[in-house]
Amino acid sequence: MGDSPFAATAPALLAAGLSPIPLVPNSKMPGTDTRMKNWDDWCRKVPPPNVIAGWSRYPACGVGVCLGRGLICIDIDFEPAMDSLLAMLPHSNVQKKGRKGISLFYRGNTDVIRSRNFRTSERVGLVDLLSEGKQTVLPPSIHPDTGEPYYWWTDDTLMDVSLNNLTELPDDIAERIGEALKAYGYDRDFERLSHRLGSFSASKASLGEPATASLFRAVNERALANLAVWVPALNLKRCFHAGNGFKAVAEWRASGTRRALHLRAPNLSFKSDGIRDFGDGRGYTPIDVVMEARRVTNADALLWLAPLVGVLLDDPENGALASRVVTAAMKKKA
Repeated sequence: MGDSPFAATAPALLAAGLSPIPLVPNSKMPGTDTRMKNWDDWCRKVPPPNVIAGWSRYPACGVGVCLGRGLICIDIDFEPAMDSLLAMLPHSNVQKKGRKGISLFYRGNTDVIRSRNFRTSERVGLVDLLSEGKQTVLPPSIHPDTGEPYYWWTDDTLMDVSLNNLTELPDDIAERIGEALKAYGYDRDFERLSHRLGSFSASKASLGEPATASLFRAVNERALANLAVWVPALNLKRCFHAGNGFKAVAEWRASGTRRALHLRAPNLSFKSDGIRDFGDGRGYTPIDVVMEARRVTNADALLWLAPLVGVLLDDPENGALASRVVTAAMKKKA
């Protein structure tokens, strides 16, 4: 067996009936040395001991736990809302911390309580409600940004408290969180639009593939012509001007040299004729980069990027197609 955080922690999590999962070293990505395909299958079942043993042989893997089957995590990153949220939420007897904020573990009906990202209309992250289909990093994994380990904030941990002994969440917890976050800029109407556009772009038949593709192409083209208005806003590691473009670290992928994030080379190149990661040779569209950097869907990436580059989805002067996309998405959802 290896001496990784995963190898040290997984047996106790497994004994507690939870689903531990390895994380690529120096990242939050499920996998051993590359991204694990279909990792979210383990949100619905427990990995067998032989699979755990195989994963444990990889050195330096971090450890995550798959959410679902009753296990829920509420991740609060937005410090100004911390006190009011903690006052509203049921007390959690198991909590962890990383670089910022706090993560609270609960039990609940994960058939009813679904994952949800609470953001402002400017796409500022407030709270992540993590349920089936998600995972969260656990101590003693090393945080890729700080190089320091995650740690438990409470005496109790997921290794020694059973699921049944976690605090239970009410079924309407998402609505309660949304109400508490209104004072901090949470916009439920904007979120509904985001979900409608997401549903639409996942199934493009109602408007037609060519029309949808042209909207995304328009945003990508405008973004390449205006790198300065959106690349710095991604807050990528070691991002700096390079000629007429930018360079940064592609922090969403594992390092080929296993370096900590703050020591990695800025191999991600932004130029007006394209975006390429010279570390692995992969090319990106601007929307691709936003999806990776902000860990969002293509629809959310479009909603974040379009206003920055001057494509306003509710402005008919910026193209009737944008209006048609939103209208078709709303009709599809209704």
